[in-house]
Amino acid sequence: MKRTLLILLFIPFILTGTIAHSQIYLGVITGEVRKIPIVVLDIANDTGLPLLREEALRILQADLRRSQVFDVLDPAKLDIAYTLQTEPPTEVVKRAGTFGASGVVWAKLSRRGNDLQLSGRLFDGGGGSPLAVKELYGNDELLPRMVHTFADEIVSRYTGEKGIARTRIAFVSDKTGRKELSVMDYDGRSPLKLTADRSICTSPAWSPDGKILAYVSYRDRNPDLYGLDLTTGRRWKISGAEGLNISPAWSPNGKRLAAALSKDGGAEIYTMDREGRDPERLTYGVADNVAPSWSPNGREIVFNSGRAGTPQIYIMGTDGTDVRRITFEGPYNGSPQWSPRADRIVFVTQVGGNFKIATIAPDGSSFAQITNGPGSDENPSWSPSGRKIVFSSNREGRYNIYIMNADGTDIERLTPNDANYTSPAWSP
Repeated sequence: MKRTLLILLFIPFILTGTIAHSQIYLGVITGEVRKIPIVVLDIANDTGLPLLREEALRILQADLRRSQVFDVLDPAKLDIAYTLQTEPPTEVVKRAGTFGASGVVWAKLSRRGNDLQLSGRLFDGGGGSPLAVKELYGNDELLPRMVHTFADEIVSRYTGEKGIARTRIAFVSDKTGRKELSVMDYDGRSPLKLTADRSICTSPAWSPDGKILAYVSYRDRNPDLYGLDLTTGRRWKISGAEGLNISPAWSPNGKRLAAALSKDGGAEIYTMDREGRDPERLTYGVADNVAPSWSPNGREIVFNSGRAGTPQIYIMGTDGTDVRRITFEGPYNGSPQWSPRADRIVFVTQVGGNFKIATIAPDGSSFAQITNGPGSDENPSWSPSGRKIVFSSNREGRYNIYIMNADGTDIERLTPNDANYTSPAWSP
């Protein structure tokens, strides 16, 4: 039987042979600043399988690039190629630093018994001293997860923030002929089907601890709201009132869910606990109010409403007061989601009969359409870092899932274009 245990050992900081915890981050990223130049010297390989090294190197460089923290340099272009099986000496690291690399990364793959071992090192390009040591154990199948873990540690060392390489994306796929809920790694690897309702599932929403997915299913011939505990497999109906029970969104502390229910006529926004108890109605109006999303501080909710005659985006307090409209451009604006950084709200806007992704500041300023081209771009969701956005689009015919930077650049397709993939939601 294959071992699937992943063991992590992190030595936080090393100075002259002693271990101490550093309280200083090496370049906290706030706002739009210049990316930190970093170079991956090599991943040495003592496993006898060249493809493992190639895969590990490809994943590590992609993780660092996608973090939006680093400018990943090419060691060959810097004339600092290092291919020995041993840890690089200080003079090699310092040479990389003279070419502008703030950080220098080196790793090695080897075998320890039946385990695959990844030994990761991060060095200061200026002084050559080691900043982080990471020892990870697993098997060949766990190699991507091991590399993601090392990449996240590098991000954390430079920003003090949690990296996104080990996050996941929940989504809906019709590959089986029905719309079922699935989950995959943030880079599209390791897709896993979660439901077999043989109906329509949609609108997955992650709890803040990443353990529970709230979602909508028509398995009982009504759009009902369910919870799925990914650690235990427990599933329960949160809200099954007659009519719509849709667009779930978790509060930042995980104690309440906001959702749109139509049990009293039109769709209105309610909050409730995770079992569906203690419902509290927040909106009242002649038009539907749907698609709530909480502010990171838990004090406000952004939502979609047709109260002005066309679907537009509004913000209100979590008690339903102080309602204000923030979008005024375009005939349709919907599906809002508040950035984890609190400074932007992403949403869909109608342009020439199709939908595009746009962002806006919570005060209604700085409207920016960030996607263009053919087809419709829908269902935007922020990465936990607030630097990336995942969305679905039919720009290539079928609906697929894509990720991009928060300004709309560097778009990547994650799904294989063999079915329709929609409703992406990025995990914490």
